[in-house]
Amino acid sequence: LYSTEQLPLLESEISSLLAQNKPLDALKHVLSHAPLGSKDPAAKEASMVVALRVLIAIKASMIEEAVGQLDSEARDVLMKIIYRGFEQPSEGSSAHLLIWHEKVFAVSGVGSVVRVLTDKKKV
Repeated sequence: LYSTEQLPLLESEISSLLAQNKPLDALKHVLSHAPLGSKDPAAKEASMVVALRVLIAIKASMIEEAVGQLDSEARDVLMKIIYRGFEQPSEGSSAHLLIWHEKVFAVSGVGSVVRVLTDKKKV
């Protein structure tokens, strides 16, 4: 979890991983540092921007493989990010997020959706 002051470090690490063509590592890093339960809206918003950047950087053909490498907890965090992305769509993000949703749902099932929608800890 990064505080507002540490967010440039997260952005730098993610940019570095994406530049090295390691989008799956970037995804795992973003998911493991999601601001779950944080009360800092600026940190949540900045983390969300970085997370969406990573999701969009991963090609549709790689999404199934990426989801397969995640454990159940990471898939739930990913689903939280997907739903948050649906709440605040950006240009071209919705279609890509729908692909992510389909692949996570195929592995995690309806349980993941229920857990995300009922959990008070938002990203």
